[in-house]
Amino acid sequence: MKTYKKSIVIASLAISTMLITSCNNDKSNETKSFTPVANFSGKIASDWMGIVRKLVKKESKNPPQASRIYGYNGVALYESLISGMPENKSLAGQINGYTQQTPVLNQEVDYPTVANEVLHKINISLFGTTLSTESVTRLDSIYNANLNERNAISGTLKTNFSVEYGQNIAATLIEYINQDHFAETRSMVYTVPPRITDPHCWAPTNPSITMPSEPFWGQIRTIGLVSPDMSVPSEIPFSSVVGSPFYNQAMEVYTISQGLTSAQKDIAKWWADGPGVTATPPGHWVAIENQLTIDLRLNLQEAAEMYAMVGIAITDAFISCWYTKYQYNLLRPQTYIRDYIAGGESWTSFLGTPSFPEYPSGHSVCSGATSKILTSIFGSLSFVDKTNVNLGLSPRYYSSFYAAADEAAISRIYGGIHFREASEKGVLQGKMLAEYLMLNIELKK
Repeated sequence: MKTYKKSIVIASLAISTMLITSCNNDKSNETKSFTPVANFSGKIASDWMGIVRKLVKKESKNPPQASRIYGYNGVALYESLISGMPENKSLAGQINGYTQQTPVLNQEVDYPTVANEVLHKINISLFGTTLSTESVTRLDSIYNANLNERNAISGTLKTNFSVEYGQNIAATLIEYINQDHFAETRSMVYTVPPRITDPHCWAPTNPSITMPSEPFWGQIRTIGLVSPDMSVPSEIPFSSVVGSPFYNQAMEVYTISQGLTSAQKDIAKWWADGPGVTATPPGHWVAIENQLTIDLRLNLQEAAEMYAMVGIAITDAFISCWYTKYQYNLLRPQTYIRDYIAGGESWTSFLGTPSFPEYPSGHSVCSGATSKILTSIFGSLSFVDKTNVNLGLSPRYYSSFYAAADEAAISRIYGGIHFREASEKGVLQGKMLAEYLMLNIELKK
């Protein structure tokens, strides 16, 4: 495993004539009279993440794109507050490509105002210039509401200083984000491998979508992983032979589909998390985070730590998963079952089959990673997930985050969109990469 050099570049901010000192381990530089981040409520964080989820849904972001948005929001929230968390380390020098240390000021700032400023600027950049009018209004509304509320509490002088401080932090973060290779992948050209010569290969399952989604996502810069290659190797080689291990796992999907119970349908629908209808699979876990922030009354520091680590895990989970998907480029159950079991075009998956390769399951990798991070923070916590009640579904109870991740994984089998190996090994891949992140990113000094 790679050890990152802790090379810290001290930022210089020209804010009035205030003295700025760098963030380091020298306790003499800490200004202990400042109101620490832990004294503030985490509600502003969950409110912002709630708006981001609504924007992801409204703008129909696909799961990989959504994971990038959620991840950078977590990083930005944490870094916007680091100068008010004296026992914590910056992510500078710990995550790939980010070396700009956030400064500590000898002038007190209002940390909710700083976070509000940074998240507003970050999301304008992340969502780009194609935002709908409704989404722009949502962004501006939460920003202005928070700004006015904090101004009434802190006064104009501190608010203005906090806004300017946040703007400088946001500018540094936006520069870092824009170097992650996302823009370059927008114009790359992908050639679909033909199934005529390679029958195991992915094939379109929707006549109107002939190209798989995000074929170059595995080339996006990871945030915490050294390499996106964290895959758990498949042990079931492709085969169309009746009775072979691959045939049998396809037959399992087909058999389940023929007698889906109402309970299995509910599980499939609960974790479907389709783009444009919901905030996508990573957004499901962000909703759980939002609920934890409110239910457990997390303070702003606790919330920032959670959103940062889960955000990094979510982002890297999708980069790692998509890297693996296009290494295997495996066909979906719908294609296999039609060709080798059901005969012709007669069989369709219960959930709409997504337009990208099968192995491993993206929701499973994401869920495995997130459940590992959340368990490391909260332990084996039971909870009621209310994420998709707006779709007319009943809330679901889980004895632990791992139990929720396992249900998310098996939901893909019930939905007919993944084989069992992709679901189970996806969870394992997610847990492995989360373990790596926890070993290599330290939030505490």
